[in-house]
Amino acid sequence: MSVEQVSVEIMKRQFTFGTPGSEKETLLQAVDMLNRKIDTVREGGRVVESEKIVILAALNLVHDLLKMSMKDDLAIGDFERKIASMVETCDTALSKS
Repeated sequence: MSVEQVSVEIMKRQFTFGTPGSEKETLLQAVDMLNRKIDTVREGGRVVESEKIVILAALNLVHDLLKMSMKDDLAIGDFERKIASMVETCDTALSKS
């Protein structure tokens, strides 16, 4: 399985992630969801620090996923593994900048 480098923008910052080609579209959708949540938190106007905005947006997304998985009885363990992987990828990208 080949890894494709995908450049995305989150909070006006460029990040490049390596992802299998078959998961590129999912990654782009995740970035879009994150950016929309970030915009929602920003528009609330109560949080101004970038790190706090990203953390709050990520928590909102995870909360939404957990509510959905509990409601539809989906595998929470799968979500947890994917989220942990996404957090690790973000940590790696942020440590390089």
